[in-house]
Amino acid sequence: MKENLITAIKEICENKSLVMLDEASIKSAVLLRILSILDWDIFNINEIRPEYTVESKRVDFSLRINNINKVFIEVKRPSENLEFHQEQLLNYSFREGVNLSVLTNGITWWFYLPLQEGSWEQRRFYAADFLEQDLSKVAEKFVELLSKPNIISGVAIDNAKELYTSRQKKNILKDTLPKAWNKIMTDPDDLLVELLIETSEKLSGFRPEVSDVESFLSNLNKNIQSPSQIPTDKKIIRTTTPIQKVPQSSGYINKYINSIELLGEKYYPRSWKEVLVTVSEKMYNLHTSDFGRCLNLRGSKMVYFSINPNELSQPSKISSSQYYVETKFSANSIVRRSLDLIRLFGHNYEDLKITTN
Repeated sequence: MKENLITAIKEICENKSLVMLDEASIKSAVLLRILSILDWDIFNINEIRPEYTVESKRVDFSLRINNINKVFIEVKRPSENLEFHQEQLLNYSFREGVNLSVLTNGITWWFYLPLQEGSWEQRRFYAADFLEQDLSKVAEKFVELLSKPNIISGVAIDNAKELYTSRQKKNILKDTLPKAWNKIMTDPDDLLVELLIETSEKLSGFRPEVSDVESFLSNLNKNIQSPSQIPTDKKIIRTTTPIQKVPQSSGYINKYINSIELLGEKYYPRSWKEVLVTVSEKMYNLHTSDFGRCLNLRGSKMVYFSINPNELSQPSKISSSQYYVETKFSANSIVRRSLDLIRLFGHNYEDLKITTN
């Protein structure tokens, strides 16, 4: 089962059009394929009930055993920010007494114990990322948490609760936080704590608390080497081909912008802030009718685009639109936000070229 799952995930990641698929395609091409490998009968609606009704709303899938809901799964398209949907899913799960819930966009998978105490983020006990994490470990966790035999026996819930409470999470985070720090320090950002939290979760699948990060930072000099001295781990050679090779988005700190070329047109912004505004206005002019999708681009604590400037620290209005863009970023973050934005609307990373002095 595990080896078949690894093969399937590799093939899914090799699909270069994956990031542009809609929800229906993600359901059939990704979710149902994975559930089938995990021994679920995808043609039996008594096992996998699509569009399960909870009051007047619907959950995309309910995994059922003997007519009892065991797992709720909500599916979104890859460009969606999952944070916008976790509260709804977990409210449904809580009302129905469902012990395990999953929220996914086909690439990122968030696992929850809805009946536990705490905030929604605290109830998220594991996160998998097909493009960032070791696929063998991801497949192992999927078997432990979602395979039909483990759901039937109750072992899946036991495994989930163990991850939620055990030392394994703390040990993995202890090993991962220095790696996340080293990765961030080679590409400094204004929001260090947020980046440490996000990067740790991407690398390990577990989300540290703010207190974990603050404790790590305060004890940095006592417990670990200077970040510049931490040896870089050898990269694991992956056979997976990324959806699209992401260009360099670091190394712009202390450099001055000279020009950008966007979709063949040249611009001469006077600052890094103006780079992001220029890219945003170009995307708005090209994709006016669905530019609202930009609101899905955000960090765990920070809004990048909004129709309310009060939500942003340094808002800049986008052309004559109702939208504002956050500009309080380092140069590296400006480049990342710009690349994320053009990719959101179906353009290639290579369509943005940056020249510095």
